[in-house]
Amino acid sequence: MKLHERDGELGLLRELYEGCVAGKGALVIVNGPVGCGKTTLVRALSEQVTAREGTFLSVTGAASESLDRLGLIDQLVTAMRATGPADGPPAADELAKAAEAGGRVPRALMQRIHRSVAELAGRGPLVLHADDVHFADEASLQCLRYLVRRIDALPVLVVLTETAGHDRTLATLHAETLHLPHCRRLRIGPLGADGVAALLAGHPAARAAAPETVELWARTSGGNPLLLEALIEDTATCGTPEAVRRGAPMPHEAFRNAFLRCLHRGEPTLLAVARAAAVLGESVTPALIGTLLGADATSVRWSITELRAAGLFSGAWFGHERARLTVLADIPGPDLAALRTRAAEVLRESGAPAAVVARQLLAAHDPARAAWQLDILREAAREALAAGDLAAGVDHLRHASGLCTDADQEAEVIAALAEAQWSMDPAKASRYLPQLGRMVRAGQLTGSDALVVVKQRVWRGEFAQADDLLRIIEAREGAGPEQAWDTAGYPPALNRSDPALVRLWLSFCRPGLRRATRAATRTSHTRTAGAGEPAGRAAAMSPRTFLTLAADLVEFERGRAAGRLLPGPGSVTPYADPLVALIFLIGAQRLDKAVLQAERLLDEPRTRRIPLGHALLETIRAAAALGRGDVESAGEATRTALDLVTPEAWGIAIGLPLALAIRAATEAGDIEAARAFLNVPVPMVMFGTPFALPYLHALGRFRLALHRPRAALRDFESCGELMAKWELDSPELVDWRNDAAAALIALGDRRHARERIEEHLTRLGTRPSRARGTALRHLAAVSTPRHRLRLLQEAERVLDACDDGLELRRARADAQAARHAAQAAVPASVAPPAVLWDAPSLPDREALPAPLAELTDAELRVGALAAAGRTNRDIADRLSITVSTVEQHLTKIYRKLKVRGRADLPAAITGLSEACSPNVG
Repeated sequence: MKLHERDGELGLLRELYEGCVAGKGALVIVNGPVGCGKTTLVRALSEQVTAREGTFLSVTGAASESLDRLGLIDQLVTAMRATGPADGPPAADELAKAAEAGGRVPRALMQRIHRSVAELAGRGPLVLHADDVHFADEASLQCLRYLVRRIDALPVLVVLTETAGHDRTLATLHAETLHLPHCRRLRIGPLGADGVAALLAGHPAARAAAPETVELWARTSGGNPLLLEALIEDTATCGTPEAVRRGAPMPHEAFRNAFLRCLHRGEPTLLAVARAAAVLGESVTPALIGTLLGADATSVRWSITELRAAGLFSGAWFGHERARLTVLADIPGPDLAALRTRAAEVLRESGAPAAVVARQLLAAHDPARAAWQLDILREAAREALAAGDLAAGVDHLRHASGLCTDADQEAEVIAALAEAQWSMDPAKASRYLPQLGRMVRAGQLTGSDALVVVKQRVWRGEFAQADDLLRIIEAREGAGPEQAWDTAGYPPALNRSDPALVRLWLSFCRPGLRRATRAATRTSHTRTAGAGEPAGRAAAMSPRTFLTLAADLVEFERGRAAGRLLPGPGSVTPYADPLVALIFLIGAQRLDKAVLQAERLLDEPRTRRIPLGHALLETIRAAAALGRGDVESAGEATRTALDLVTPEAWGIAIGLPLALAIRAATEAGDIEAARAFLNVPVPMVMFGTPFALPYLHALGRFRLALHRPRAALRDFESCGELMAKWELDSPELVDWRNDAAAALIALGDRRHARERIEEHLTRLGTRPSRARGTALRHLAAVSTPRHRLRLLQEAERVLDACDDGLELRRARADAQAARHAAQAAVPASVAPPAVLWDAPSLPDREALPAPLAELTDAELRVGALAAAGRTNRDIADRLSITVSTVEQHLTKIYRKLKVRGRADLPAAITGLSEACSPNVG
């Protein structure tokens, strides 16, 4: 190890040696923390002594030999005997006899040692070095004190190295020697920033350390040269290439060994304080350490000062987390568990946050079950879940479940655990459902805790079990399923109860149960109808009323705040009811409110730590983006949602994100991506829920894009049949009639397409809506040229008002084609057909040249138009995709065809430009 920042200290030692050469004896006590370079400094002196033909004798104290009487003197006598003086030092048997005698060392023995040293010094300058002298036994120290007091006139330099913190052990030595004129004390501390930088610059592995990282190296090592050398070794051997290039320290095995070496060679109290600090973590204070160890705060502060001087602490804490973990791993298992348990008690008594106390309990694995532990763990779980730290909340609740002393406590804790686990991964939460179901039936689980089981059963598609449990809950609370409905559209004063909201959610997911509920409501109204109130008052509720009612119940729109739509800080699992509300808002076509709430929730850091909550909010964002025609944003949001949560964990709701993903990929022309989403397995039970509707709808659009209109028509009509069966036939949910008309047009069945469109327009009325704008566009496609432009202009006006960017671009493209046709006076029989939502047809793929056969249909269309000289914006408008999607397709085309740009596209693709271009004039 090279010396850095030690020029002054080395200069003093050389000066004292020059005095020794001149016949002046001296003592120097070199004091400093472990690893700070004391031994290296003395080694540099020994090299100079040897070079000048002086005599250098070195002995070393050890903790394991501190009880061996005269052990250090025995080493010194052996070393002197090896030099062979005429009047030799005491014989071995003489030392052994003195060691066995006990008490004070015989004066004759000390005189004999002094004469031997004097005779050896008579041959030339003599340096006696005792390393780690604080480990020397008292008898050896007595001999050293006797010798030091008598060397001032001899050419003898005595160098004693001691580790800082052992002042009490060497108090007598210091008191009897340091006041003498020829005795000095030399203190060595950690390196400063300049010394650290110089040491780093001297090592090839650390030369890349940027100036801004020197402070990090200094903080991690505490300026201790031993730790710094170990850090350099670890970074060179274990660091990643990127870390080495950045020059950042990477503490590993060498650092661990060096840190423990420094810690164990220090005062025992330093080890105890370091261990207590490692256990207490960031909550550490001198007072807490003192309480944990049963020591006074003053001695603890002294130990912290010594640890900082040794470079083991940076300030009042470890310089690197790796150092704290090293200390924790060094504590024997039983001792660590005892410290953890005691730390939990100390922290609780000091008023520390519940999460801090709970962390100690979880780490302790203490079999004892103190009453306060359950309360602390439940409080910590509530805090963690409110902050979005689901993993911590689940750990706390899981540990708390083993501390419950009665069935009611256990039921509450297991319910909270199941709900928290559901927010992370609904599939894993299912393990608790059988036990929770039994608790609901036994009356151990009531209120909102009991509803956790119902909601999770619904999510998994287990509707019969969910309905049975919900009826038990409703019966206990004096409410029946019929009270969830007011067929006028709104319940009295909109006083929402939790069972009512869950009943609505269950009824939405399983329409058959909703019909049964309404039948019960009609029976009730018939029995209670007065003379002025007809028995048929309980007419069938429209799907829009159903969705509006559900949205109103969770929004508190009549003079109340948003309630649980946005979670409050005290909410344990804040996303179950709000997400149901947001889904209802989408169905009720309140996308502006749904997106506003979703964006607000996504802006909260805790939301992104809750996988299911984040995934559902991304799904809402995708639905809104697709609604306004932003295909690229919709695709990105759905990919995020499906990456966050596995298909199995989505339960019956998987149909919604998959449908959005399929539609976004289809609209972008990425057929392969859409096919991959269709290959994702879905539970069969989903097809008996409304979540099947958007899925079947997306499947139909995908088949229409593949020019399979007959199969697409079957999908759209299947949607219609299910919606009619479930009495959910509303274009706000799925606009299947418009797409069925598009399929009929693609089949050439213009008469039936027109009938479907006109029937749809009659049902829609005159209120502006996306469905009406799309229907007008399709009607224009099957109308005569004389009426086509007027219909398309009306479609543009409606779609512009509804902010449907995708359909609006298609309507504008169709209107442009109609204008060109009118200007060219093309006869109706040969007028170009209106551009439908799907892309234009392509030549037979088998007839394509080999290089072009590798391109997808979407890539062929984009490439053909690019080869024809169209700009990216023009291509996007013609194919109803975004400019970004055009750029992505072109990048793939260039890579597959191995060309650099448009000018290099082969002639074969240029020839396809007319076949691949929409006939828009």
